[in-house]
Parts: sequence; C-alpha cells; structure tokens
Amino acid sequence: MNWLVSFVLAVLRPALGLIILAGLLLYWVLKHRLPKEKSLKIVFFSFAGIIIFQSILSTSLNYWLWSQELISQQLLPPHSPISYVLKYSWQHYWFEPIITILFSFVVFLGIYLFNKKFEENLFYDEEKYLAAIGILATGWPNCLIFLCLVLFSGIIFHLFNIVFLFFRDIFIKPRDFIFRSHPQPSGHGVAEGDERGEDISERARWASERAEKNISRGYFRLSLLYFWLPCALLVLLLGDIISKYIGVIQFSI
Repeated sequence: MNWLVSFVLAVLRPALGLIILAGLLLYWVLKHRLPKEKSLKIVFFSFAGIIIFQSILSTSLNYWLWSQELISQQLLPPHSPISYVLKYSWQHYWFEPIITILFSFVVFLGIYLFNKKFEENLFYDEEKYLAAIGILATGWPNCLIFLCLVLFSGIIFHLFNIVFLFFRDIFIKPRDFIFRSHPQPSGHGVAEGDERGEDISERARWASERAEKNISRGYFRLSLLYFWLPCALLVLLLGDIISKYIGVIQFSI
C-alpha cells in the first residue's frame, strides 16, 4: 500500500499546479487581463496551504500504513523512538515542501523590495504573485529552471526589441514619425495633419526627439509579466526531463 503515499506525493501538487497555472493563463487570454492582486494573493496562500496539507496527509497515511504491517510496526513506538518516524517524515514529506514555500516567499519579497527601490519601475504588481505561484507549482529544484527560463526569455525578447528598434530607426525617415504617430489616450504623441503653424523641419525634429524619449522610457523596459505563466507551465510539464540534462537534479532533496 506504500504506492498510495507515493501517488499522493507525486500527483496531487503537480495536478493542482497545472490546474492553477492553466486557469490563470486561460483567464488572462479570455479576459485580456490578469485577476486582481487580491485574488492572486488568495491563490498563492491557498496553494501554499494545500502543500502543507499534503505533507500532513502523507505523514499520517504513512504512519497508518506502517501500523498495518508486522515488520513496519517495529519502526513505530513503543518498539522504536518517535524520533525515527519524525526524521523519516521530515526527510520525505516536509523538507522539500518547506524549502519550496520558503523560497517562494524569498522571491516574492525580493521582487517587492526591488520594485520599491526602483520606484515601481521594474515589475508589475501581479508579478510577485505569479513568480511565487510558479515556484510552488514547479517545486524544488525545478523552480530554479523556472526562474532561469523566465530571465532568459526576457533577455532574448529584450535583445530582439533592441534589434527591431535599431533597424526601424535606420529605415524610417524622421518625417515618417509625423504621419505614423497618433495621439495617445493620455494626449501625448503627434496627430496627423496637426496645424500649429510649425514648419515641417521643426515638427520632424520634435517627433524624432519624442520617439527617442519614448524608447528610453518605455520600449526598452524589460518586463517579465508575459513569461511567468507560460514558463511555469513548460517547466511543470518538462522540468524533470530538463533537470536531468542540465544538472539541476543534483539539488534534489
């Protein structure tokens, strides 16, 4: 019957993680927005609570199974000290979940503090919860692959963005900014056919400077918002295979 304990330990959290990640991603696609920060907070703490409950359930179930066999009964009190049962349960059912939860809190706090330090310009408010939920879903040590994959994806996207803007600035003439720009909802930008008495060269210069300012302020922002959920799903499904080839499995507990 030990297979029952192994089944609970091996299937419950990955299945729940898959449901949560896929549900959040589907919500994002259908609603064109993420759930509110309060909802993500509930998901995070509920997920962490279920992981703790899984450890309690696995420990209790293992104790009961040992009590049903004559040989394994020798491992339980009064035949053996309770410390052996506690040590076994800690090693097999508690250590990895506790490390995963603590690591998710460390990453959550790190994102929060970095964002505060840089005046909320590094991350969106939802990202600390997405990162923490992704860590809980992928577990230790696959969460290391998850974080590295998110950073790698963000850097690659950033490099492609730089290359695109570089060639755009080469092939688009300054005057093109006048006719291709349009007023933003905030009122910024240059409207086509703007009649303010400015000559064409002055408007072209203004548009070029505005474009450069927009690039420096917004286009080069390295946002990881779009990578947390897809990367977590990918690692959840393929993490065990990937870890064997890149050596992360050596960090397994």
